Amino acid sequence: MPRVFECELALTSGQLLSDPRLDGWVGHTLELWLFEGVQARQALAKQLQQRGIRAQVRSAYKPLLHVFLEEIDTATLASVVIEYPCHAEADPRRFLLEGYPLEDVLPGVKVSWVAAQSKNSAQTSISASTVTSPPTSTPPLISTSTPTPTSTSTSLTSTSTTSTSTPTSTSTQLQTEQLVYRLTLTDLSGLVQEFSIFAPNVLKTDLALGQQSLCPTGYLKVSDSQSGQLLLAQRLETEFEQAFLILMRWVTEQPWGIAEPYFERLLLGVELPGAETVDDQGRLLASTYEALHEELYFSVLEFFQRHSKRPSGHRGLQPGQIVPDIRVGSGVVKVFVERYTVGAILLGLQPREQPRARALKHEIQHEIQQEIQQEIKQEIKHEIQHEIQQEIQQEIKHEIQREIKQELKQASSQASTQEINLQACCEPLSSASICATLASFSGQTFGALSRQGRSVDGVYRRGSLPAIVLTGGQHANEASGVVGALRGAQWLAAQPQAHFAVVPLENPDGYELFAQYRAIHPQHMHHAARYTGLGDDLEYREQAPWYETEARQQAVALTQAQLHLSLHGYPAHEWTRPLTGYVPRGFASWSLPKGFFLIVRYQAAYKDLALQWLEALTESISHLPGLAELNRVQLRRYESYLGAGGFELKHGIACLLSQNDQQNIGVKLVTEFPDETITGEDFVFAQQVQTDTVRLACTHWWRLHDAV
Repeated sequence: MPRVFECELALTSGQLLSDPRLDGWVGHTLELWLFEGVQARQALAKQLQQRGIRAQVRSAYKPLLHVFLEEIDTATLASVVIEYPCHAEADPRRFLLEGYPLEDVLPGVKVSWVAAQSKNSAQTSISASTVTSPPTSTPPLISTSTPTPTSTSTSLTSTSTTSTSTPTSTSTQLQTEQLVYRLTLTDLSGLVQEFSIFAPNVLKTDLALGQQSLCPTGYLKVSDSQSGQLLLAQRLETEFEQAFLILMRWVTEQPWGIAEPYFERLLLGVELPGAETVDDQGRLLASTYEALHEELYFSVLEFFQRHSKRPSGHRGLQPGQIVPDIRVGSGVVKVFVERYTVGAILLGLQPREQPRARALKHEIQHEIQQEIQQEIKQEIKHEIQHEIQQEIQQEIKHEIQREIKQELKQASSQASTQEINLQACCEPLSSASICATLASFSGQTFGALSRQGRSVDGVYRRGSLPAIVLTGGQHANEASGVVGALRGAQWLAAQPQAHFAVVPLENPDGYELFAQYRAIHPQHMHHAARYTGLGDDLEYREQAPWYETEARQQAVALTQAQLHLSLHGYPAHEWTRPLTGYVPRGFASWSLPKGFFLIVRYQAAYKDLALQWLEALTESISHLPGLAELNRVQLRRYESYLGAGGFELKHGIACLLSQNDQQNIGVKLVTEFPDETITGEDFVFAQQVQTDTVRLACTHWWRLHDAV
């Protein structure tokens, strides 16, 4: 295993329990904010109470949402007015977004949001005010007086590290921000109560881009139980924050050079006891595991964009495959890095057995070692050994590829003996099912190989109607489009004169990683599986070798089509990056679902046709059963949290239109369904909408051409 770094971190909660100051806090009130789950926080509070300390341990991540879930009796609420804090160094709606999806937690309750006056970084305290608290055995939601802390501090004790490398101390002197939600609650009897909820945040400069961000952080307050006087206010750099910082420090301190890719795979592992919050139906509301995955993936990607002197967000960068591996742990937190050099053999996140490949590898390695010891001169040993090792890696890689293809062939054979009911498909398809379904089409087959040696398969059928290129799975974690592409192709194949090419899964390397991720965290977005094995977006590949992109190139060349339907998806729940400002950089408009929407890009010569076609298409799509209601609900909620989206509404369908004379096809339609994380009936609905959109898009395209 190519592990190049590892360390261990003590839990902040464990450090607190061994803090010598605890004896002096007996009889006082302690309030703590951590990134652990509710059960762990409640257990910690109980331990502290057993030692004579009145304790309340709250969530540092999305504190407003968790207070409603854990502390406030919502059964008799009629309305809630929330004044959310604002800060000059944060997105104006940042703290409003942290309340998402409060409406789901408070069904039937009228929720109103009011922005407070913006604070700047010099304002680190809030004016004291008395608040009314409900009768409770726990401390009030915030102390009745909050003086300015004299300084911020690091974690309770020093970070413990072991084994191959010792990380740089994570202690930093940062400015803690005193930010508060103010709540006015009215119950069904008309009783009005007011509360304040502290949201601990810290201003810090991130290592990826060197930008200043306002981020949630751990925090400790100790106050006198009788007078309410604040005795201590201290920032705690929790294990959640430390793990991210340690990994980013490691990445930014390596001598990466200039040649891309920098690695075949960079795996960033963290095992920790984080938090996942679900609703009554088991749907994910918030996850620190998912947040850390997103934070690590995009921060490392941003670092390499900067390292390569590309603009932030550039999709042509090929760093290699960046793979955060965030696992549920207990006790100490384990942090590690595995670096696979360019050309190395990759193992799955849940390694599967490869006995023949391993036996071959060990046998050849033993022979090489003997040969080197006996025949190679010392001065050229390193050079020749490197060359032979490269040959060994290629041979083993080919052996593993043969095994994978054989397994897929067997799985496809088994799948082909069973009818695959795509119409009822309620979760992402297996690669074998995709292969078996595509094999059922008549026509000319074509394809390419991915970076990691997987097949990118397509089928072409000639006809007299205007040609169509249909693709799915460009971004591999957007799985409804894969099913939609297959079902759309089935519909096309049933049209006697349809002229089309279909590539249902353009990014099989990402799709394999996506499947491995789903086995670990089935409700997460898994954006690290979005791009290819090279780490780029295949549509933006800048130069040969083309790998996956070659399949799309062949589809366009075979059909000479002027319409490309590219089926995509995006997050079905909130997308956050809490350790670099909370709102995803460059993707703020994608951070909440806004229903099914369309992106249309056209060459200048096709503008008029594209606009006519889109008008007809959206009018038809708006009548699809259930879609108008989905869009109405999600668009209304999106705008309440993020404001106007900057898109044009056509028949209730959000549309983004732009001219692109660089594309090699007249009109390109990108469908976007909020499908990341959904399964069951929701997934069935998503892939049905994708399928119907293909049918309607082709029908209107052909009709307009007949009218010309």
